Amino acid sequence: MLWRPLSSADISRVRQGKPLVCAVVLRQFADTMAERKPGCLTIFLFVALCVSVFVNFVLAFAALQRLGGVLPQEEALPRFREIVVQRGSGGSFDKIAVIMLRGLISSSIPGTVGDSMVEDMRAALQQARDDSRVKAIVLEIDSPGGEVTAADAIYNAVTKARARKPVVVYMDSLAASGGYYIACGGKFLMANETTITGSRV
Repeated sequence: MLWRPLSSADISRVRQGKPLVCAVVLRQFADTMAERKPGCLTIFLFVALCVSVFVNFVLAFAALQRLGGVLPQEEALPRFREIVVQRGSGGSFDKIAVIMLRGLISSSIPGTVGDSMVEDMRAALQQARDDSRVKAIVLEIDSPGGEVTAADAIYNAVTKARARKPVVVYMDSLAASGGYYIACGGKFLMANETTITGSRV
């Protein structure tokens, strides 16, 4: 037996600064522990610990990938092919983007490059906003309006573009309801004398 209650002789040895356990006993204890074979419970606990460490490492790596100090990037939108309406003079490479919004505003209307006309408008505005050579955006609107959600999505895209560069909205023959709402996202609004515009709230 390796362990027993302290006797008065043991207490006396401790007070005298003598070791309580002799080297022979310590060596026997070390040999006994070395000869012991791990049981099933020990092996199970060791495997469980390894699995737990691995799972925690994977979860930590996934969290770092998601929150690794990188701002969430905007959804990649399709790009439009540019058409030069009029070239500037003096060899300048600066541009003014002209984007047209015509017809009903609805996410169910197929787009030219995106899934819908709403995606087309968002893509065109983002492309003009991110192009450093585009110094201003002209948004031509000729629309009776349409879906509230679709109009709001385009309005938000207009305000994002306006935060980076001037957005001039030109209301053609008709800019009513959602069309008028989108126009309010621009910095400057222009209309003809015969333009029908407005919205009932």
